[in-house]
Amino acid sequence: MANQQNAWPKKITVDKRIVQILSGSTYSNFPSAIRELITNSYDADASNVDISIDLENEIITVADNGKGMNESDFAFYLRIAGKSRKKENTTTKMNRKIVGQFGVGFLSVLPFCERYLIETKKKGSAEIVYATIASTEYFDESLRALDVDDIPITGGLRLDEGRINEQFTRIRLVGFSKLTRAYFNKEYSIASRRKTKLNFDPMSLLKWELEEYLPLIYHPNSDLHLQLNRYIDDQSIIPFNVYLNKQQLYRQTYADNILEIQHEPIRIGEISFKYFFMSDYHTINPSEARYLLFRNLNVGVGERTTLGLGQDGRIFGKLPHITGEVQVLDGLNDLISVSRDKFNFSPDYEAMKEFLRGKFAKLAYDLDAYRQAEKIISTGQDSSKVNTIQDLKKDNFEKEISQLEKKGFTIRTDITRPQSAPVQINQEAKEIILNPSYVSDYDKLFHFSGKEFKLKASHWDTTDSLPAIRKDGAIYKINENYSLFREKNFDTFLKMNLVLFEYVETNKINLEIYNNLINDLSKITS
Repeated sequence: MANQQNAWPKKITVDKRIVQILSGSTYSNFPSAIRELITNSYDADASNVDISIDLENEIITVADNGKGMNESDFAFYLRIAGKSRKKENTTTKMNRKIVGQFGVGFLSVLPFCERYLIETKKKGSAEIVYATIASTEYFDESLRALDVDDIPITGGLRLDEGRINEQFTRIRLVGFSKLTRAYFNKEYSIASRRKTKLNFDPMSLLKWELEEYLPLIYHPNSDLHLQLNRYIDDQSIIPFNVYLNKQQLYRQTYADNILEIQHEPIRIGEISFKYFFMSDYHTINPSEARYLLFRNLNVGVGERTTLGLGQDGRIFGKLPHITGEVQVLDGLNDLISVSRDKFNFSPDYEAMKEFLRGKFAKLAYDLDAYRQAEKIISTGQDSSKVNTIQDLKKDNFEKEISQLEKKGFTIRTDITRPQSAPVQINQEAKEIILNPSYVSDYDKLFHFSGKEFKLKASHWDTTDSLPAIRKDGAIYKINENYSLFREKNFDTFLKMNLVLFEYVETNKINLEIYNNLINDLSKITS
């Protein structure tokens, strides 16, 4: 075996499932192929990974300071997705949980270059292993993968005594394939798409994909990011820094308010996980940042998901307002697909999704409730209109405020709140701010025909000589028993009745004429 491992040229041993994955590569797979390559650096205990992209000369370089490989390691590196590819150890020397188990990272980039060049070295040795793989020989003109077992990998060893204390792996993808050119030339239409990552330029899209899926930290420049970094709780002894054309990459947040966060792991069956949900109380953009991202051992898996919410016909209008992630710590590594874009079925996995689905649904309902309460209170404070007689009732507002209190909102008074808008909802702080005058009383201010009216809902018998409106000091009482005030055009009928009532008040008409007009108005909807 040792002689075979140290013989050149070498051969790739590949699982046919991976051949099928490679055959299905498109230009859109380019970022995920680079991502898989960088995951290898993570498993190699690299603390720094430098990605440089030279578009003019068509060269992509991925260099890391990981543990590197000797010739025997490199032979193991070429055994892809077979039983010999699986290792007994689940953690590295730097206490990182090993992510890769199929070797997809090595092969995934082959459809995107003409030649794959690698140099790698272990610390304490003068030997540098180098090899060249002619990527174009693995695919036909339609980019279908050929039988890779028969294609030789040329290379060898060279000595450099001056670098004996160094460790590294340096991979160069030389010469772009037509898929890579299509990606960087942006040869696809997005005319019908809005607020999506597909509107990004190619380099920004690559950056977005890497930051979305790689095991990175958040930029430690805010209390929120520091809290989320504590949530990640990376047990690795060393950091993992990734640079794209010398710019450091960080995991991104797409909202600033944590709705719920689970710092301590939860266990369902064999699966251990934690999670968080966030929102800014409006639609998350780009659209691909909405919903939940599953991470296995801190690496993103597949696209974000709603976990099927809404598929049964129920409407969750605020789902696009929520972003978050599920951090799977243990129990799903053996269920991840070869393509690393989904998990295979297990009862524990289904139970975990059902648990998270309930959390997701509750938060979406809560956001709906916040928005509804805000809408009702905002409408009630709009002095330019009155939608329904409910807008004149203080208990209608108190009901909404009470519902928000049950959802964790606190109430405080603020004398600087304007009397025209005595209630404010601060969703970010989960706070309701009241003008002191609102606490003792509530009058709806309504501006109409150059005048300000203070309105309040009341009720009395409509056989009264003033069946629609009465005046009590400066307050105009509006009779909720009056038939026209129960119609959908309440605002219009209110204005008409205010005009008629003012005519009575200023003796422009007498009560008899007023009541005749009131009776005629009531016939409009009869």
